[in-house]
Amino acid sequence: MVTAQRMTFDDLMATPEDGHRYELVRGEIVRMPPPKGDHGDIEAALVEAIGRYLHERALHQGWQECQGRAARNGLVGRLVSGEAGIRFSTLTDPDQTRGIDVGYLDMEQVARLGVSSGAEYISEVPALVAEVISPSESSEYVEEKVSDLLAGGALLVWLLYPKPRTVRICLPDGSTRLVGPEGTLQGGDVLPGFSVALVSLFP
Repeated sequence: MVTAQRMTFDDLMATPEDGHRYELVRGEIVRMPPPKGDHGDIEAALVEAIGRYLHERALHQGWQECQGRAARNGLVGRLVSGEAGIRFSTLTDPDQTRGIDVGYLDMEQVARLGVSSGAEYISEVPALVAEVISPSESSEYVEEKVSDLLAGGALLVWLLYPKPRTVRICLPDGSTRLVGPEGTLQGGDVLPGFSVALVSLFP
């Protein structure tokens, strides 16, 4: 019986720069096509909304712009986006590398990891992960990714679906909730006081 060779992080680093993005999932290298359509616009709108929330929260706590973004990150947490790379472990997959659309690392994570990742992948799953779901992503892939993110330590996962203009909220206890097109997305315990109307996110 021939056993398929398990791919490693070094194999992932050796993939070609061909315009595609690659992930290491359960010993396999998975190629993902670049996102199309309104994906980037939606991602940018969410980043803008969360960034504005963090900025105002930092100002309220006494931070001043002259202190710089690093000081702000240490005070209120850090936002990453644009297929930010994360490398983490789960019980069933000890070495997994994925890209995420938007992530928020809370203050405890920033204290552990620092205010910037430099040239390295983020070494744990952010407290909040938001994914804009593309038509090319199968439901099986999405469900597996959500399961892995939650198992890896995410406290909150948002799945943004452009066509129906809805957001599915996923929690570590396995529960989910759907926010409709006229609804408001709220940050819960991860981003207390944060809210944004979905009409502000979807074009």
